[in-house]
Amino acid sequence: MQPQFRFPRSTVLLMLVILAGVVLTIAEATSVAGDTLGSGWRTLVFLLVFMLLSMGTAAAVGWRILHTRRRSGIHRMENVQS
Repeated sequence: MQPQFRFPRSTVLLMLVILAGVVLTIAEATSVAGDTLGSGWRTLVFLLVFMLLSMGTAAAVGWRILHTRRRSGIHRMENVQS
C-alpha cells in the first residue's frame, strides 16, 4: 500500500463546507416552517430504526442458514492442524 491519499486534501475542507451549508439550510427551513418538520424527523428516525432492525434480522437469518449448513467457516477450524 502507498501512504498517499486517494483524493486531494482540500476535498475534506470542501466536504465540511458543504456539510455546514446543509446544516444551515435545515436550520433555516426549521425556522421558516415552524414545527411542521418535527413530524418528518420522527418519521425519519422511525424509518432508520426499522431499516436497522430489518438488516440485523436479515443478517442473523443469513448467518443461521450458513451456520446450519456448516458453511460459515467456523467448522473448518476443527480440521486445523497445529
